[in-house]
Amino acid sequence: MKQVYNGSLIHSTSGGDEAIRINTNSNDSYSIAVQIAAVANEGGYDIVFTGKETLDYNGTSIGGMVAELINAPYLSLATQFDLVGNTATITREIEGGEEVAEVGLPLVVSCSKGVAEQRIPNMRGIMAARTKPLKVVEPVAVEALTTVVNFELPPAKAGVKLVAADNVAELVRLLHEEAKAI
Repeated sequence: MKQVYNGSLIHSTSGGDEAIRINTNSNDSYSIAVQIAAVANEGGYDIVFTGKETLDYNGTSIGGMVAELINAPYLSLATQFDLVGNTATITREIEGGEEVAEVGLPLVVSCSKGVAEQRIPNMRGIMAARTKPLKVVEPVAVEALTTVVNFELPPAKAGVKLVAADNVAELVRLLHEEAKAI
């Protein structure tokens, strides 16, 4: 079974046997999706997993674009993933309940918290991982569709002012003078 995890490709039957890093640095969701799709197509991967909070600054658009580029179905925000043969059963939360979908391979799935439980590796696993090769792939040529113009932090929040319960005049003054500025 060949699977892609958010830009890092892993060929695995039990754990990570192979890792591939795409040597790109882009702020454009489409460019990132094209890179992942190119490697997934070339490697014949069956499943592409992306995170809920993806490489596109949490825009959650990469998974859908990769699915389109590799001509595969896309299911978003999975909370549970089960695979039997070539059929995946995916559970995701919807308003008022859960939705369970079955889909054949290949497919792209964006995962929410809880799909994969993180485990702290033991020393043997850490040492074994050091010997595994990391294949670095050069990016395919693609023109970015968007450009990040500016990043800006939101304005700092003002501190909280406590007013004694018996000081109604001060509360009224603060509401008239300072609450209007917000």
